[in-house]
Amino acid sequence: MSGALMPGPMLAVTIKESLEQGWPAGFFITTGHAAAEIAVLCLFALGLGTVIQLQWITAVVGIIGGLVLIIMGSDMLMGALRDRVSLDLNGRDKTAGQITPKSIGRAVGAGVIVSAANPYWIIWWLTIGVMYVAEALKYGWLGLGFFYTGHILADYVWYVLIAVIVATGKRFLTAAVYKWILAGCGVLMMILALYFTLQGIRAII
Repeated sequence: MSGALMPGPMLAVTIKESLEQGWPAGFFITTGHAAAEIAVLCLFALGLGTVIQLQWITAVVGIIGGLVLIIMGSDMLMGALRDRVSLDLNGRDKTAGQITPKSIGRAVGAGVIVSAANPYWIIWWLTIGVMYVAEALKYGWLGLGFFYTGHILADYVWYVLIAVIVATGKRFLTAAVYKWILAGCGVLMMILALYFTLQGIRAII
């Protein structure tokens, strides 16, 4: 839960998509996140943990990940400031509750992207995650499976809960509040992006 509760890009995207698609967006975003975590887990299990702890890898992850988050955050901010998003004041926005293959794909893809582009997520896996994987592997693949199940359940519980709270409360939002929430999420992502990019530059120095 310590990783799931940490405010970051996943929280920002979950809030945004839940306002537009309804609470199922939280489930689909977390599913994308879960897919990215399976990939990382497999890499660690195959013995690549020590390789990706190299200093230049840390620098590349920080800078590239930071740039991606800046792009996503600025797009979210500009969308709010330029009225590219709108809220139906009858209590539902234009896409809320309309679950389509396209909306599912967008939510799952967002979960993958914000995970892979978030240096904090990489750092968590390079530190705490590596330790957990090593401990779990003492019990073989079964132990690794139990660890992953418990770990990802924390993400599902937290982000689906956030999505439900946001989706059920959106009928009380005004258009102005809606835009400010999106703008705030965009600013948060850009601040995190700047921090992670600076960390990458520091690793180079």
